[in-house]
Amino acid sequence: MNPKRHIAFFLLLLVSFKTLVVPFVYLDFELRKEYIVHHLCENRFKPQLHCDGKCYLAKQLQKVAEDNARQETQKQSDTVKKLLQEVFDDTPLTIPTLSFAFIHKEQLFLYQCSPQQGFLNKLILPPIA
Repeated sequence: MNPKRHIAFFLLLLVSFKTLVVPFVYLDFELRKEYIVHHLCENRFKPQLHCDGKCYLAKQLQKVAEDNARQETQKQSDTVKKLLQEVFDDTPLTIPTLSFAFIHKEQLFLYQCSPQQGFLNKLILPPIA
């Protein structure tokens, strides 16, 4: 086999590992059923319940589901944080300054704000010929 095939097979295993976790839990349960029933089962001292290790299997499946949910939540929060950083950290938001005057009852009112350097002020500049 050539090295590309080995690499492709390895990457396929890595990708499929997440989907194969649940079947591995079932396989582990079936292979170690006697040990689980006698040593790990919560109801091992109550044989009349006929649990046969299913409580242990349910706990393991629940743990896998919680881990997957936690990872997905972490991925989503990381994605949102990254997106917000990309949107808001790149360009500082400044409000353009305005200068205007108006007349009210024979009096002149002049309002001026000092110009600020920023992204929006650069957009408002006239074209350079």
